[in-house]
Amino acid sequence: MKVMIGCPVRNRAWILPEYLECLEAINYPRDKISYSFIINDCVDETENILQNFARRQPAAVGLIVHNSGNQGYERGKYSFRWLAYLRNLLLKEFLYSDSDYLFSVDSDVLVSPDILLQLINDDCDIVSCLVCNGQEVGDPSLYNVLNKDQRGRFVHMKNIPRDKVFQVDCTGAAYLIRRKVISQHGIRYSDLYGAEDIGFCEDATRQGLNIYCDGRLECRHIMRKI
Repeated sequence: MKVMIGCPVRNRAWILPEYLECLEAINYPRDKISYSFIINDCVDETENILQNFARRQPAAVGLIVHNSGNQGYERGKYSFRWLAYLRNLLLKEFLYSDSDYLFSVDSDVLVSPDILLQLINDDCDIVSCLVCNGQEVGDPSLYNVLNKDQRGRFVHMKNIPRDKVFQVDCTGAAYLIRRKVISQHGIRYSDLYGAEDIGFCEDATRQGLNIYCDGRLECRHIMRKI
């Protein structure tokens, strides 16, 4: 199975070397992996770092620069519509490729070497690993897995199973997507429900697709420069 790994990237020079090192350490055949990064509105060394990465393996790495003209950046203060647009550009590049899966991994998420093999072995159309999102608010129990409550609102899961694959209503940050989700079902990102990952998951659910998380797998989420 061929896998494309990528994400939109903006002003992440402080974490990119470690992020790329983790991607290169993934235990998977080198000739079955490609990369695609959508570089946008960077004012740091992000583009140079990714260009150096591409020079080391030019046949495997695709870089697209797509700027909005808005170079300011602060976590939590950006347009979900723009993020949805950028992520849909990544999906477009994925469809140009011959990859069987897209492994969408945000550029501040550090993966473990065996993660890709395990996610593929889970044999799901959409499956994530656990990523803690609670550092910024001081709550280490907040992860990238949400379910709807009785009023239809998304709430973070508590008491997350750590020994199995389980179904969720929404996920993000680091997840594997089977090609047919994009090519046959036409699932895309949107800001119709808030964050772009919610739009993607809502679209998938409407199309009858199930979304899962592998609670045995957890990535490191580096949410701020130390």
